[in-house]
Amino acid sequence: MSIDPESLPFRELIDAAPDGILVTDERGTIVLVNAEAERMFGYGRDELAGQLIHLLVPERLRGRHPDHVRSFHASPRLRPMGSGLDLSGHRKDGTEFPVEISLSPIFHAGERLVVAGIRDVTERRMIEREAKRANAYLVSAVDAIQDAFALYDEDDRVVLVNSACRQLLGGALAGAIVGRRFDEVLPSALGAGVFDFSDESREALQRRWLAYHRAPAGTLDVRTGLGRYLRVVERKTPEHGTVSLMMDVTDDVRREAELRSASAAKSEFLSSMSHELRTPLNAVLGFAQLLERDRKQPLTERQQERLQHVLHGGEHLLRLIDDVLDLARIEAGRIPISCEPVVVREVLAEVTSTLEPMAARAHIRLEVAPIPVDLPRVVADRTRLAQILMNFGSNAIKYGRPEGRATFEATEAGGSVRITVIDDGIGIPSDKRDKLFEPFQRAGQETGPIEGTGIGLVISKRLAGLMQGTVGFTSEAGHGSRFWVEVPTYRAAVEDLVTTQRAVTAASPLAATGARHKVVYVEDNPSNIAFMRDLVEDLASVELLTAPTAEIGLPLIRAHQPAVVIMDINLPGMSGFDAVKQLQAWPETRAIPVVGLSAAALIKDTTRAKDAGFYRYLTKPVKVAELTRTLEELLIKPDPTS
Repeated sequence: MSIDPESLPFRELIDAAPDGILVTDERGTIVLVNAEAERMFGYGRDELAGQLIHLLVPERLRGRHPDHVRSFHASPRLRPMGSGLDLSGHRKDGTEFPVEISLSPIFHAGERLVVAGIRDVTERRMIEREAKRANAYLVSAVDAIQDAFALYDEDDRVVLVNSACRQLLGGALAGAIVGRRFDEVLPSALGAGVFDFSDESREALQRRWLAYHRAPAGTLDVRTGLGRYLRVVERKTPEHGTVSLMMDVTDDVRREAELRSASAAKSEFLSSMSHELRTPLNAVLGFAQLLERDRKQPLTERQQERLQHVLHGGEHLLRLIDDVLDLARIEAGRIPISCEPVVVREVLAEVTSTLEPMAARAHIRLEVAPIPVDLPRVVADRTRLAQILMNFGSNAIKYGRPEGRATFEATEAGGSVRITVIDDGIGIPSDKRDKLFEPFQRAGQETGPIEGTGIGLVISKRLAGLMQGTVGFTSEAGHGSRFWVEVPTYRAAVEDLVTTQRAVTAASPLAATGARHKVVYVEDNPSNIAFMRDLVEDLASVELLTAPTAEIGLPLIRAHQPAVVIMDINLPGMSGFDAVKQLQAWPETRAIPVVGLSAAALIKDTTRAKDAGFYRYLTKPVKVAELTRTLEELLIKPDPTS
């Protein structure tokens, strides 16, 4: 039957369709071609009209195509595009291209026709191939990462892991990791012994890790059951997923421990050598002074000059030994820092009084600029703050000009007080400034006539750091220098501490009223006791008892049987180590966990505390969040039904 294409309904609409459209009869003869089909196959419509449809099928498939046509007409039904068939079209120039085809039977003038919608998917297949290729590269790259990698989606389910992650966690999970939620993966890994619990309980580690995973900030350090150290780094993605990387830092941790051990050994050596040097030097200086005092005949001018050289050189050597010893103590963590509210005016009066004779000999005028009446107190170790200012002041005198001046100035700067020593001396060349706070660097004066060790500024910087302060300077060669130290104000320090403390303790389960837990705190420093009392005020379920010495604290512990003991290490009289040993000897106190507090923060100090039987060893200044977590871990028992 002959069909006039123009008689088909909506002929113009069909011709404007974005996909190619072909209409064939039951024999597969093409009766209609739209403009897009012409462009797609490269034929004119006159060339296609009356031709069999298999003209547009690749030659290798034409033999079977009539069977497909008959099969469709035997059971005509709608077949939409994207049906999963891998189809290709054949252009007039002989090239092939991928297509998707939809088939739909229609009736016209008593005859069944087939409308074929044809879409060229060349570009889409190319994009899909590139995406597949890029995805393969991504998966390969992720799998090549030596550290354990995992990607979680917005529902916190595992989307992608690498081999290292499967190896680390796979044994703890029955079945595949992908698709599991993090709060399912972590407990399974902890329960299978993948991670170590020697420093904290399984429940405490799980709480800490879950909290970090919910709001990742910084890093999370854990240890595996095989003794490897892992550093967990997680970040949120813009799609609200989570990227997790567990890096093996065992070699770094061990190297740091070796470096600390080497540094401690060096410090021990310097300390020992300083002691050995001071002993004979004491005799040299002592006999020289006796010789000067007990001489029976007046010394000649030359003899007097020689004797003064002995005394002067010996005193200089003694100062050098003292500086080396101070540096060794700082590096070994043996410098005790006891921060308290300090009045800057009083420290400056003490420092200038001590430096006045030295300034007079050098013909330098020593001054203190007017101090603001409302200058707040600072939080510092008074002795160490004075040591820093003595160092700055003596340098201002030594490197000053005769008839010059050295001025001490104190100003408030935000939450700190800056104390500056200003001189109009020789200044520091620009090429010497970057190494000024390194040991034995003296800004080009190493071989000059001005005495010095090149250690004082290093000690000053490290002492300031131990007091949560900073040091710095500005200088202009030939016009003088300004050296300053900044330490926190007492007001700002208290406000920051209270703000941090309130935020942490308010969120703690211990803040809720309920069962009361007794905690005994053995501490001799009044400021630290006041801090602990202030902290516990916000923890409604904690009752704090304090004792200033171990001798008083031990009977208190035996009488009250507290849930936890917090013990300072460096106590007057009996030390914290001896106190713990005594508690472990008594059956009624043996099971009470003791948390140690100390300013000593070396690995060997932590190891010694662990070996002595302390449950946990926290370093001063104590972190509120860390102390609160430790108390929660000890006082809040997990619900066995949960």
